[in-house]
Amino acid sequence: MDTQNGGAMGGGQEVWLLMESVRINKYLAQRGDCSRREADQWIDQGWVFVNGVCLREQGTKIDPDLDQVEIRKPTEALKRYYLLNKPLGYLSTVGEQEGWSLLRLIPHSAGLFPIGRLDKDSEGLIIVTDDRTLQRNIIGESSRVEKEYRVLLRDELTPGAKHTIEEGLSLRGKQLRPCRIYPVSPTQCSIVLTEGKNRQVRRVFERVGNQVLSLTRVRIGDLALGTLNPGEYRVVDRSKILASL
Repeated sequence: MDTQNGGAMGGGQEVWLLMESVRINKYLAQRGDCSRREADQWIDQGWVFVNGVCLREQGTKIDPDLDQVEIRKPTEALKRYYLLNKPLGYLSTVGEQEGWSLLRLIPHSAGLFPIGRLDKDSEGLIIVTDDRTLQRNIIGESSRVEKEYRVLLRDELTPGAKHTIEEGLSLRGKQLRPCRIYPVSPTQCSIVLTEGKNRQVRRVFERVGNQVLSLTRVRIGDLALGTLNPGEYRVVDRSKILASL
């Protein structure tokens, strides 16, 4: 680890680094622990240790061959949280019996799982984590977290069909909660739900004689898809997720 003079810590003695030295935030990002920005935040929080010593200075360099880097987070902070833009064709599952799991898109994904589902023919925002307690906050029976979808329809959405869906249809004998639809064009709209039954968006439009041609989830609570391209993800803190729900 560099000092201001370019030295490194090792067993209490100063060791001069070779040209292989790399900034600690870049090293942690390459190792798959986090993004560079998040690494800087971890340093500020006192979670990064080099050769057993708490690192406090951002921009510090280490030699991956000589220095031992550890992340020591509080127990709760050890949980991982990702916002992923699920591409078409991927499964919102852990296993791959019928196709590729979206977990292929995240490195070091052992123990992770998606919260909720998007079917194989749908894309968009999904939360991937190893925090089981978060699941009921988002998709539990008592959850009222909004999920917003951008929809392309085969036929024009009539005012009558819009009203029928917004009032809350019944699917398989169970009454759905009211929802909101915002037309964008005659065949495009956004629909906001506070629940997420299996293929709910596609099924409610089928009930009014229409067909969904494409479906993209763009928001969960206040967490937005933003500029994430299909297959891309970003790391988020638990506190940000909870504040957004």
